Amino acid sequence: MNLPQQLREHIINQYIKAKAPEGFNDDYNLIDEGILDSLGIMTLIAWLEKQYAIEFDEGDIVLENFNSVKALVDFVQTKRVASEQPTD
Repeated sequence: MNLPQQLREHIINQYIKAKAPEGFNDDYNLIDEGILDSLGIMTLIAWLEKQYAIEFDEGDIVLENFNSVKALVDFVQTKRVASEQPTD
């Protein structure tokens, strides 16, 4: 299962808990549509850190990173690449 599909399924199962709303796709605004609130974001952060072995920094917790599945995919991929870079 690829990253976008994993994130979509997790969001549907954990936050929507029913049939996905009409028009739910990778660009669907999770915050404006009420899927994610502040508690949901914190829960999602914990899951993302565990699932993908990434760490969130304080500066990472901005709404733009949680607006959509696409934004989450981009963010997780960026964090994964950064964690693979050797540090000096």
